[in-house]
Amino acid sequence: MTPVTPRRYDRPVAAVRDALRRAAAGFALLLGFLHPAAASAASGAFLMGDQNVVQVLAGARSQVTIKAWDRPNVQFDTDDESAQVTRRPITFGTVQTPLAIPIPLQNIAVRDPFTGATTRGTLPPEDFPYASDFRAGVHDTVRIVTAADSHLTVMVPASTALLVARIRNGAGLLEIDDYHGGTLFVGSGGGQTQLNDVMSTTFAQQMNGRLEVYDSSFDRIRARSNNAVIDFEHDRARQIEVTSVSGNIIYDNGTFDPGLARFESANGSIGLGVATGAQVAARSTDGHVYSMWDRRTPLAQQGDSDVSATVDGGGPVVNALSGRGNIYLYDGTLASRPVLPPEWRPIRQAQVQRAGPSAPPRLQEPNAFERFRALRGRN
Repeated sequence: MTPVTPRRYDRPVAAVRDALRRAAAGFALLLGFLHPAAASAASGAFLMGDQNVVQVLAGARSQVTIKAWDRPNVQFDTDDESAQVTRRPITFGTVQTPLAIPIPLQNIAVRDPFTGATTRGTLPPEDFPYASDFRAGVHDTVRIVTAADSHLTVMVPASTALLVARIRNGAGLLEIDDYHGGTLFVGSGGGQTQLNDVMSTTFAQQMNGRLEVYDSSFDRIRARSNNAVIDFEHDRARQIEVTSVSGNIIYDNGTFDPGLARFESANGSIGLGVATGAQVAARSTDGHVYSMWDRRTPLAQQGDSDVSATVDGGGPVVNALSGRGNIYLYDGTLASRPVLPPEWRPIRQAQVQRAGPSAPPRLQEPNAFERFRALRGRN
């Protein structure tokens, strides 16, 4: 049988076909580099109305950053491609959704600060009313739920009336920046929660790890913990109640407006650094009350565990109570005192410590996620 040889016009056609195949393969490789499978992510934006509500619920070991901006949009980016995002109207002021956040009873492990032994205990249930300007009725609500080990960034309107942010079922990293809205609720089982430049009515529950609050102002704030360090620095409060079971509490270089101010720990120590006038009463059942003042401060002392101080001429009444820890009273900030007596070192160490052993290591966004955000034109 005579072999068939290719005709002349077949050769240029084959050359063009091969070139197209090579170009297609190269384009596929380029797409694979720019959009790798690991870069699966979700993003979205919603135009919100007045007095909107935003709920952010992230799984354990997640890293969440929430920032307020001057746009009427809720915008989110996450590397969790299966994130559940819903938007719907919710009617507040009913039996099902009252004008308060119900805090359920919490089972905890209580650590003895001297023996290290643990026993079972509970944090009682509470109700925390929303800010007074939160109106009853229908509110436009966005709910974002991500899985464990996710990275999530959310931008919320400055007019957000209720912002809820929680790490579910474990520890994580949670940061709230520049929120000047109505009511803020944050909750985490451990790790680190940080509030920066927040102005709101706030409930914060940090079971373990650290809760850090910087340069913020509160009409009303309730914070509680099991074994977490609660560290306020350069803050202002009209009504503040902070309690812990075993964690230390620090209110450094802080200001009080007339209202309730109470700090209490069953086993932890308390440090109060007062920036302006206040009438401070401190008492420890089994510990000591230490004081250090740069300016003249009259004291009324009954032994070494019960001290009252009239700071800068007096002012709002501030109460500090500890069962088994020490209480440290001073004016201004501890950072202005580079040398401290040995008995003051525990409270200094609690203040300067960041993301302690109970917190997970700071999570880094994977390269794929960084490329995803870069492609979207974000920093």
